[in-house]
Amino acid sequence: MTSRAKKRIVLPSRPDPPSVDEILEDVSGAAASDPVFVCDLSDDSLISSQEPSSDSDRQYLQSCSYVQFNNKLKDAQVQLKEKYESLKSSGIKLGKVIEELKEAAM
Repeated sequence: MTSRAKKRIVLPSRPDPPSVDEILEDVSGAAASDPVFVCDLSDDSLISSQEPSSDSDRQYLQSCSYVQFNNKLKDAQVQLKEKYESLKSSGIKLGKVIEELKEAAM
């Protein structure tokens, strides 16, 4: 064997992942025009109706579908909360009217 085959190349160790504070600092320092903040995944036109040509395309389209569905679920959650509050206040008003009718009937 040659001397080169015996030598092992020592690679530098990987850097530590950033801390939460470092990530937050990086995000807060990003420009508003950063593509991450500009990309609107709620647009249905992003999802192609064609068959994906590769596995990575399929995964990307699945990710877009997931994000869109998640946004729809968040909207539905907000609407349900509003309807719940409306029904709750209507129930309280109805209870007061019933009490007034009971008092008037006595």
